[in-house]
Amino acid sequence: MNFYKRLRHTYGFGVHSPFAFRMVKDVVRPGRAYCWYGYEDIDAGVNSRRASVRIERQAKMFHRLLSFLNPQSLFLPHGIDPLFHTAATAVDSRMKIERKPKLAHECEMIATHESFISLDNLKEHILTPGHSVVIMNAPQGWAETLFETLPQGLMLYGRHNAIIVNRPDMMKVSYAILL
Repeated sequence: MNFYKRLRHTYGFGVHSPFAFRMVKDVVRPGRAYCWYGYEDIDAGVNSRRASVRIERQAKMFHRLLSFLNPQSLFLPHGIDPLFHTAATAVDSRMKIERKPKLAHECEMIATHESFISLDNLKEHILTPGHSVVIMNAPQGWAETLFETLPQGLMLYGRHNAIIVNRPDMMKVSYAILL
């Protein structure tokens, strides 16, 4: 039953927040009509490395998310697939991309995987208005804990991934989707 709920929200049905609806329609499921300029760079990286279809799809969604939120600074850890770095640089070459974990808290967005950045650091980061967290392969319970910490804003989450945005002009909402 949870799968059908996620599927429904993935296409925007039942998403009542205008910001969340725009994020779902522009980032998660933009439709076939969209052609993003950064896709060429990502496709070139896929072809040169033979990356998996799942990683390619996630990198393209990450590119759309960065275009949508437009952070000035981003933390990307070492060890993450290089396609995510390609997706980030294709959005804005002036975006500051930090690779050192001890400086992650200075960035507007933290994009991480598993438990690379501690839960306590992510909780502290998400308290700042305008900050966001993208976590792939999140340990069990982390998304829920981060949502409880979030004072206002949006969380879109799947079985293993989550996008959390602190947006001061928005009531706190959460939607389960297919990420």
